[in-house]
Amino acid sequence: MPLADDQRGGRLLAGVASLTTVVVLAVLCAVLGQADGTGLFAPENWPDAGFVPGGATSPAWATVVFLPLLIVGSAVAVHRLVRAAAPEARARWVFGGVWSSLVLVAFLAKLAYSVLLLAIAGPGGLHIFPTAGALLAECGLTGAKYAVFGPLVAGLTAASYRIGVWRLHREAAQLAKASKADDASKAVSRTDDASPAGEGAEGDTAGEGGEGPGSGKAVEVGAGAGERGKRTERPAGASRAGLDPVAGFAWLPAGAAVALQSGTGVFAWAAGPIPGGFVTATLLSGVAAVLAGIGLWRRVVSPGLTRARTGVTLWSLATTLVAAGVLGSVPLWVLDGCLNGFGGALFPVASGLVRVAGGVTAGVCAGVVCVPWVAELAWRRRTEPSAGGALALVVRWAPPVAVAAVFALAAGTLVPGPAVAAVGTQTQAAGRDRDGLLPLTVLREDGQSPVIGDSEGRQVLLRGVNVNQLIDYGQPDPAKPTVWPLTDSDYAQMERYGFDVQRLALSWSALEPKRGVFDEAYLARIRTAVDQAAAHGIHTVLDMHQDTFSKYVSAAPGTRCRANASPEFGNDGAPKWATRTDGAKACGFLGRDLSPNVQQAFTNLYDDTDGIGTEFARMWGHLAKTFADDPAVAGYDLLNEPGPGNAPGVTSSILLGRLYQQAITSIRAAESKVAGGFHHLVFFEPSILWSGLGFDTTPPAGFADDPLLVFSPHLYSESITMDQGLGVTLTSIEQGYTAAERTARAYGTPLWSGEWGWFGEPDDFRSRFDRFLDRQNADALGSAIWVWKKACGDPQNDPEASTSGGGVVLYTCPDGKPLASPAFETTALSQAYPRSAPGRLGSLRSSRTERDLRLSGSGTGTLDVWVPGPGRPEAKGSGLSGVRTTERPGGWRLTAHTSGRYTLQVS
Repeated sequence: MPLADDQRGGRLLAGVASLTTVVVLAVLCAVLGQADGTGLFAPENWPDAGFVPGGATSPAWATVVFLPLLIVGSAVAVHRLVRAAAPEARARWVFGGVWSSLVLVAFLAKLAYSVLLLAIAGPGGLHIFPTAGALLAECGLTGAKYAVFGPLVAGLTAASYRIGVWRLHREAAQLAKASKADDASKAVSRTDDASPAGEGAEGDTAGEGGEGPGSGKAVEVGAGAGERGKRTERPAGASRAGLDPVAGFAWLPAGAAVALQSGTGVFAWAAGPIPGGFVTATLLSGVAAVLAGIGLWRRVVSPGLTRARTGVTLWSLATTLVAAGVLGSVPLWVLDGCLNGFGGALFPVASGLVRVAGGVTAGVCAGVVCVPWVAELAWRRRTEPSAGGALALVVRWAPPVAVAAVFALAAGTLVPGPAVAAVGTQTQAAGRDRDGLLPLTVLREDGQSPVIGDSEGRQVLLRGVNVNQLIDYGQPDPAKPTVWPLTDSDYAQMERYGFDVQRLALSWSALEPKRGVFDEAYLARIRTAVDQAAAHGIHTVLDMHQDTFSKYVSAAPGTRCRANASPEFGNDGAPKWATRTDGAKACGFLGRDLSPNVQQAFTNLYDDTDGIGTEFARMWGHLAKTFADDPAVAGYDLLNEPGPGNAPGVTSSILLGRLYQQAITSIRAAESKVAGGFHHLVFFEPSILWSGLGFDTTPPAGFADDPLLVFSPHLYSESITMDQGLGVTLTSIEQGYTAAERTARAYGTPLWSGEWGWFGEPDDFRSRFDRFLDRQNADALGSAIWVWKKACGDPQNDPEASTSGGGVVLYTCPDGKPLASPAFETTALSQAYPRSAPGRLGSLRSSRTERDLRLSGSGTGTLDVWVPGPGRPEAKGSGLSGVRTTERPGGWRLTAHTSGRYTLQVS
């Protein structure tokens, strides 16, 4: 029997295609995972996880859950698709089917894996809608990564399919040739007995009218089971079950609305405002996806499904929805770029990937409703064959169109906006001050972004420096101290710069060295630092600092690491009892913070293993109780540059938000119990990946409803970001600001950068430094430069360095003699600026090289301006009265009363 006439051809092609998919996908995951231990660009960071989970929070769950679901699911989908393909389907059809199936399977595998991780962590403190939205967005990002890597898998699978077809053709040709030779010999042997009337009749049937290998017609090597030798013709888009999938694409606008809403919560940095906002975005991406989906189905997918059974047709519909969602996201990305700029540098690549992630999410969400809906319509058509005409069209098209419209409009009203300011005496202690420092709050005004303000309703620009002199560092060299002593002279010198804030870095390991036991002597040192700063007119942000999670993660002597990794040294952070690494390797990848043991420690913190997260929140409550009534404390920075954990995305957004919510709850409860206590600002950060990339997923909008939150990323673009080590710029300084401002707007919070600087020593150091300060003035923002003083034994310092580089105040190493700071840096940091301005600032410009300040604003109250330099400043403007200048160390304090609109120029 010829090969084309049995099922072996279809089975062989399906087997070859699915095996190729398995092999290429497994190799791709292994290579990318080995090259990128962070899991940012690789599918997951599973190669560092081992192959057997060592506990409930083990990263090896990615190996035993995500990876098998991905590879096996993709193989099954490819096998079924190829078996159902039309005879001799084109390679491009196979390519498209494999690519779209891989993206959908990756989304579903990530969803299953993430649900498992969240189940392990437990639901406590998670808000269902923000969590669900963040989960969809994260799974969409995984799908987007496979949309990028997928062409390699799909291309090789399609190539193997075509090779299989070629081999089957060659085998069929050989069989046909042998059959012809056999027929010829039989014809010769029958010549003497054959009648003239029957001569050649049988050969004519086989050679001209038959469907066999010798007929000259196409060989049906792709036939599926039960379809032996038959060529079935059906209308495009139809199947045996009477499916009509085309109408199902009307569900894509609803999917687009869900995707956009989800992305706003964790990817707000990727997109700027467009006219019509959410509704316009939904309609544009939804309509584009519908048109793309119908075109794909009719011209590409359906022609290859003439042999498909119902299940395969529905799967093909789901994958086509995903592909259509991706294509529908492109016009929105282009529109956003045209209106808001593509961002320069390589930022369009990042924003484009996020748009693709949204498209994947849109397609999957549409498929969740569309696929069963299409199946139900087919069942109705079978049971009610008489149904048709205009009523049938309404039944098919009206529900998705109506639902999509309602969902888009409803979702547009759910986009996160500014939180409602809290009411009551506990929000702030109005009018109470300490050394001229008023309690800080968040000012909100319709149509404007929230800003940090004080109890008199003035906008406050917190501009200052980080102080690391209370950090409990690991000590790489016992002969070198890790910090300099912190004394009143430090604050006197800060006052000469005109600083009005210090971000005081603290260590959990020093505050709570034993579980449940707080070191009162360390608390007294913190109190002294706060008091000394206040005496010099400087607010304090209490920062719970960490680098590499704790100083207890150092690699044991003789540790061997894989390529591109090196033994880790523990820096600072959590106490030893809270450092749970579960035996993970202490090998840093692309830096100190991306080590398996560090990420495992963060995962245990986020999962509240052994109550570590709960104790972290209780520690913050104790600290907040100590300073509950102190207006000199600006607020609390919950956790410095938290790690992404061992499943990037899930832990760096959803569970990090839960940890923050637990800490905020504990802080507010503690403040409320103190007589005269009031609610302070709470600064929250994205993961350290924001510092390393210039953007990252963030805790979902709505993780907490506290009105005094401040988004506080570290703006290190063009400084210490990972791209600089590769000689490229992914996110520029300006785009870093834009990304941070968009995210703060989505949260409905003010923006304050807790760290910046450290531009190294390139030729354009000064240019980058100046660009940062210019953008800060243009946007009327505050920040704290890293760092005031670095000691020679600081574990972040080069042990061979001759200076304690990276600080505002410099010293030689190892002898510790004072060095002069660069003159341009000193002048730029001490530039004139408004410490507080009534109402809102409208514009701000200040020279980095000389005394020249120009500002405008609107409001009633006392304007307070720092002006550097020895000579009395000259001031002029409008809307001002009672202008006074008071000499201070290093410069002057200019005050004036404003009423309504005002301008000021100082020289």
